[in-house]
Amino acid sequence: ALSSVIPCYAAGQMQKLQVLTVQYCDGLKEVFETQLGTSSNKNRKSGGDEGNGGIPRVNNNVIMLPNLKILEIINCGGLEHIFTFSALESLRQLQELKIEDCYRMKVIVKKEEDEYGEQQTTTTTKEASSSKKAVVFPRLKYIALDDLPELEGFFLGKNEFQMPSLDKLIIKKCPKMMVFAAGGSTAPQLKYIHTRLGKYSLGECGLNFHQTPSPSSHGATSYPATSDGMPWSFHNLIKLDVKYNMDVKKIIPSSELLQLQRLEKIHIDSCSKVEEVFETALEAAGRNGNSGCGSGFDEPSQTTTTTTVVNLPNLREMKLDEHVFTSSMVGSLLQLQELHISGCDNMEEVIVQDADVSVEEDKEKESDGKTTNKEILVLPRLKSLKLEDLPCLKGFSLGTAFEFPKLTRVEISNCNSLEHVFTSSMVGSLSQLQELHISQCKLMEEVIVKDADVSVEEDKEKESDGKTTNKEILVLPRLNFLILNGLPCLKGFSLGKEDFSF
Repeated sequence: ALSSVIPCYAAGQMQKLQVLTVQYCDGLKEVFETQLGTSSNKNRKSGGDEGNGGIPRVNNNVIMLPNLKILEIINCGGLEHIFTFSALESLRQLQELKIEDCYRMKVIVKKEEDEYGEQQTTTTTKEASSSKKAVVFPRLKYIALDDLPELEGFFLGKNEFQMPSLDKLIIKKCPKMMVFAAGGSTAPQLKYIHTRLGKYSLGECGLNFHQTPSPSSHGATSYPATSDGMPWSFHNLIKLDVKYNMDVKKIIPSSELLQLQRLEKIHIDSCSKVEEVFETALEAAGRNGNSGCGSGFDEPSQTTTTTTVVNLPNLREMKLDEHVFTSSMVGSLLQLQELHISGCDNMEEVIVQDADVSVEEDKEKESDGKTTNKEILVLPRLKSLKLEDLPCLKGFSLGTAFEFPKLTRVEISNCNSLEHVFTSSMVGSLSQLQELHISQCKLMEEVIVKDADVSVEEDKEKESDGKTTNKEILVLPRLNFLILNGLPCLKGFSLGKEDFSF
């Protein structure tokens, strides 16, 4: 099996190499063969720097990968490192570094070793100076570290790393990575870190974090670990972005709901087991009551049985799959501008009424025999609503009235249980609606249906005075684009007795 990609004797032929991609080489032990690795070979070619432990040199002062710009290492299970420290001087043109699916990888840059293979300790003045020297990657813009279960850090030596051009860093499924560079690192252009859970803003420490493993980052798979064991908290989460995760059932645990002040966007896609994005405290109490093992949650979330109010003051965009929200969360969605929900096979409504609220309303009805006025919930900044591939969807919210004062575009497709889109009471809030697309909804009978309670009230008034009241005129003043397609049961835009004005 191939033990290295670039052998020592080929060093002089690599000066023009710009892109190097290595995939599916489990037998690979080194990407760049070191002189140390060939010390037992008496017939090895001359031309390397004896004992340099890194990329071979043609002369003492020339390292021979001066033009390498892109390096990708994927599915190489035998590799434990990519570079040795002495190799870094040759990488001043490196722009992209991508390392994925290397299950033995411990560090990206390994400290030097002596001729016996032991990691050197600093003893001489020259070595002491080298250990304090800052490493500069002047053109490195992109680093992706993904599915490296044994990775402990990018570099564990004492040198500082400087990356003045780095503006994108991805770290996913690296549960043992508790430090980036032990000697510190600076990346002035880097504003965010992308993880399996989403995008985090950098805190005050930047990349200079140190963390010890905590029990909460391991164990039950009900939740994805907070950025796979990394120390960035939910408090710094800017974008929740979970895709193709087939294990998690609830994305945000109850104990972290109050930490989402900076969250701006939610994208959930192709997570087949997800039941909820936000776990309520009531469910957390039930889960903890049925489980004898600890799960790393704060004590208050294990005992309370009241509904937790989620506060998302900066949330502007949602793209969702496989879940619903409760009515108590609506008040936290004041900045939400885009809502896109698709591929939720069992979803019956987007906003479901909280169970404890429903029970309380039923008790009030039984006590006085009267129906109280429905609460009207508002999404004040929602501009775009897209619902697609929701075969069981029956309505936006079946128990609550909604208003959308800023809504400009609605697109609904392949919702085969949906019989209508809006109720007549919602029309007054649709003054900004400009585009309405409805297609392939097999049971759709009308676009706007009269509210059931309004119809009953009008019938009672007719019976009492025997007169018909004047028709109400419903207005959609800005609607300029209407598409109705593939609606075999459609009987009309509205079957009520209201007049419409477009």
